[in-house]
Amino acid sequence: MRQLLKWADGLVLVVVNLFLAGLLIIVLLQVFFRYVLAYPLPWTEEVGVYLFVWASFLAAALVVGMNDHFSISLLVERLGSRKRWVLDVIITLLCISFALIMVWQGTVWSWRMLPMFSPVLQLPQGAVYAVVPLSGLYMTAHLAVRLTTLLDTRASTRTGEGQPC
Repeated sequence: MRQLLKWADGLVLVVVNLFLAGLLIIVLLQVFFRYVLAYPLPWTEEVGVYLFVWASFLAAALVVGMNDHFSISLLVERLGSRKRWVLDVIITLLCISFALIMVWQGTVWSWRMLPMFSPVLQLPQGAVYAVVPLSGLYMTAHLAVRLTTLLDTRASTRTGEGQPC
């Protein structure tokens, strides 16, 4: 599972970078056409927003997978290894809960928005919102692996096979 997620991380990172590069090109086109040619392109704003939303949610899922999200570790660093492990398990369980809510509510919202279309491009809005449950699933997979690792590490520490957390 870890190898599959590592491979998927590389793929998602490429997609996020393509979306951000596309966003940059779209914004440059928008500025050029609006201010230089005085002929604004109506589709650039929609595409830019959609690329930004997809890139943001996919990048957030990557950051959760790398366990590199924002945290304040001042108090955590002062805890002993047992208390730190318990806190890590609790935090991971809370993150899994949040990610599952993203999947559930994102799916509901995406299906609800599917019959509505964007004003200029006429894309189904459900396709734009589909990134919420998708990124929630991706986060859940990473967090499940992290929880399994935490529990395995603690179990091996009790039997004397591994190092403490």
